[in-house]
Amino acid sequence: MPRRPAKIERDIPLYLIPDIVKREVRTHGDELERVIVRKTRSHFYNVSIRTKPIKRELRGGGTCVGIRRPATSRSDTGNRDGYDISGGSEQE
Repeated sequence: MPRRPAKIERDIPLYLIPDIVKREVRTHGDELERVIVRKTRSHFYNVSIRTKPIKRELRGGGTCVGIRRPATSRSDTGNRDGYDISGGSEQE
């Protein structure tokens, strides 16, 4: 799954950190993976926001991923080995 780039806000004063974290939680919700706050100098910090990877199967406009099997009729009770699934006996 492709990762989204981390959103980094640089040189944020200490008193603004709660507002930035609250805004990102409201924006991303359950997609939020981690928040890293690092001190740079004095009372200034870098805030890094990481969200979860993009799920490919939910991405719009793409092709179907997986193996397509040929359709079988509803009257077919056997599998490819020749055994009857419903009764367990061998088909002839």
